[in-house]
Amino acid sequence: MTHVPSLLAIVLLSQSQPNPSPVPGALLIASIIGAVIDYKYKKAGGRKPSSRDRILFLIVVLVVAGLIVWAASYNSAIAGMIVVPIVPWLLFAWEVGRWRMRRKYPLTSAPKLEQP
Repeated sequence: MTHVPSLLAIVLLSQSQPNPSPVPGALLIASIIGAVIDYKYKKAGGRKPSSRDRILFLIVVLVVAGLIVWAASYNSAIAGMIVVPIVPWLLFAWEVGRWRMRRKYPLTSAPKLEQP
């Protein structure tokens, strides 16, 4: 917990640079839009993520969290600099996987009955 203020300071400083990269912000916006679309897909009866997908994503998140903790043990500035770009990439990777699932298993629409 002692690293939290320094991590927050690094994150704020990295975002207040004169020309920050727009890529993490764009990935975050794309991930949010994908999450909304995926929510609607699942609500309409689409396939939910399999347990294998969830377990694999959890393992990746735990490995990344371990990397961040390891980096924080050496220097909290490094950990703060890693967190900002990695989190949007993780969310984006999950949403790309869900997009592939939606394309592979599209929602079936009921055939319209024509009335004479």
